[in-house]
Amino acid sequence: MARARTVGDLRERGYQRKSVKQELRDNLIARLRRGESFLPGIVGYAETVVPQIETAILSGQDIIFLGERGQAKTRMARLLTGLLDEAIPVLAGCEINDDPLAPICQACRGRQAAEGDAAEVAWIPRDRRYGEKLATPDITIADLIGEVDPIKVAEGRYLSDELTIHYGLLPRTHRGIFAINELPDLAERIQVGLLNIMEERDVQIRGY
Repeated sequence: MARARTVGDLRERGYQRKSVKQELRDNLIARLRRGESFLPGIVGYAETVVPQIETAILSGQDIIFLGERGQAKTRMARLLTGLLDEAIPVLAGCEINDDPLAPICQACRGRQAAEGDAAEVAWIPRDRRYGEKLATPDITIADLIGEVDPIKVAEGRYLSDELTIHYGLLPRTHRGIFAINELPDLAERIQVGLLNIMEERDVQIRGY
């Protein structure tokens, strides 16, 4: 069946929004019922690590892989994308993969208000819904979360305009899986900056 091309088409087809964790849970349950592995190529963890990951996904938890270097932590994180849906709809051209039926960024809200159900929809495959960053002491909040873009301000926008925001890696992985490698190497002030995301489930960039 051809995929929806507009918001109206998507709505008519009865598209139901799901969180990433719900996607992971539903697809893991389907894999388990079929007796299929969701971590192909991972050997030696069948009785230890794998059941713990299954429990975390089924209960909707965030995951921290703790272990020595070379124990396939990054590989397992990347393999989790196999539990995402094959593709999801987003508003075409959106920097943060906004849900066509519930956009959150100002640019997409404005476009939907102007175009309505005629707003164009794009489909993002599961392999493009993974973001990863190696933690180093020089990483900034702007890198991970975002900052006001001085170039956009120089173009004539006001600082009070949400459209001046340049999104970091984390918002750009919206509706996907984001992993930070070597978390203890991340500066403490950056770790604190991520707490709001983990606890309150929202991103704050210069008051937005």
